Amino acid sequence: MTTLAPPLLRPPPHLPPTTHNLNSSSKDTTLLPLSSCDEIHRLHLPSLIKSCARYRHVSLGRQLHALSVKLGCLVSDPFVQSSLISFYASCSLHAIALQLFEELPEPNIVSYTSAMDACVDSEQPELAFSLFHQMVKSGISPDSFSLVVLLSACADNGALNLGCGAHALALKIGLELTPFLVTALISMYSKCSSLDSAMLLFQQTPEEIKSLQVWNAVINALALHGHGSDALKLFEDMISGGFHQPNSITFLGLLSGCTQSGLVQEGKHYFNIMTTKFGIEPTIKHYGCMVDLLGMAGLLNEAFDLLTHMPIQPNYVVWMSLLRSCSAHGDITMAEQVMYIIMHGEIEYPMGEVGHFAIMSGMYRKAGVFDRFAQTRHLVERKQKGKSRIEIGGNMHEFSVGFHGLHSSEGNKIIEMLDVLDVKLGKQKEEANGEHHSEKVAVSFGLIKSNSGMTIRVFNYLRICKDCHDLMKFVSKSYDREIIMRDCNRIHRFVGGMCSCRDYW
Repeated sequence: MTTLAPPLLRPPPHLPPTTHNLNSSSKDTTLLPLSSCDEIHRLHLPSLIKSCARYRHVSLGRQLHALSVKLGCLVSDPFVQSSLISFYASCSLHAIALQLFEELPEPNIVSYTSAMDACVDSEQPELAFSLFHQMVKSGISPDSFSLVVLLSACADNGALNLGCGAHALALKIGLELTPFLVTALISMYSKCSSLDSAMLLFQQTPEEIKSLQVWNAVINALALHGHGSDALKLFEDMISGGFHQPNSITFLGLLSGCTQSGLVQEGKHYFNIMTTKFGIEPTIKHYGCMVDLLGMAGLLNEAFDLLTHMPIQPNYVVWMSLLRSCSAHGDITMAEQVMYIIMHGEIEYPMGEVGHFAIMSGMYRKAGVFDRFAQTRHLVERKQKGKSRIEIGGNMHEFSVGFHGLHSSEGNKIIEMLDVLDVKLGKQKEEANGEHHSEKVAVSFGLIKSNSGMTIRVFNYLRICKDCHDLMKFVSKSYDREIIMRDCNRIHRFVGGMCSCRDYW
């Protein structure tokens, strides 16, 4: 790896100064002992470094890094090593965190776990997978913490085979089954589109291990896969059986399940009783679920009324939810009203974000309002391109719009496959630049590279568009393939030309 950070045995120069808030009392408490380094015992360092990580205080963390070198404990103390790696990762200095790990003479389970966590945080899942294999190969057996980090990476990136392997390894080495680990396994199986495995694991888990977090994981799994009614039934079983009292996360899963399944009355009921019966105050996320539920059901006025009267200031995400619903139901009048609020209200959104322009552009095009379509279209050109991942033969492949980065032979085969699909769908070739959406590219790659009859699993980071959704249905029927597609919102399972979402997403 290219040297991106200072060597292990020297204090780290040229790092950014303090960039985040640290309240005055915390600052005074941390700075006081640094006035005399000799007064700090090495046993204090890990907790001090963790405090810096918590407050993202780069300047103080630098000093503690230098102090650990001075005290001679950086090489010998695994807790200092891991806390420093976690500190740099928490401050988004992932390259330095990984460089620090590479320079450790004898990395252990703690430092490996911290380095893997840094990889996950910096969206480098392949490196996290590589570190895990390296750790096991070196003779270090994983513990529940390292496995949870690995499973998190598998869940986020759809690496089902590796996740299954991690589960098998945990059983092989006799790792204790904890609520922490079971929750991570259920989440991994669910997000990797293997709901049956998630449910089987839950059923086989002893009752004393089924914490509220485990129940929440299963409720969320059912919601993600569009089984809203089953999620509600599981919740009622938990309450009637006296297992646990729900928390805020429980109701997020329930409301999400109602949204995915179009259960409007049920959603209203559970949104109401979370406060009246269980004393849980709704957060912006709960209100967002309700806006999505009402909007997707076509109750746009009711959704707008909820947004404008909720006790919490609506954010960009919630307004975008309503804007997408306006698009789904072709209500340009309300869409323009929402757009005006986004543009001229006190709504903060990431710099360069143009998702609202993309939605309006599409609506104007479909409605034939071409002058306004032209006005918004040029702003969408800067839109962040989506990425999709697909697992073939245990290897992950990532595609962006236009299948850039592929070898020419693979690229040509995909182009041919996309042209074939366009012809079969009766569509003309897409834009001259050939920039097909990444999920179309991934599915075409899956058709080419996988054996006939095998399930194609695609993982996308944006909500799937209607054109891509139609393509998945067509491919599942024409090629007799099951396609499982996870977007940022839910799991879509395409079989025989039908989708599990029933075209409701």
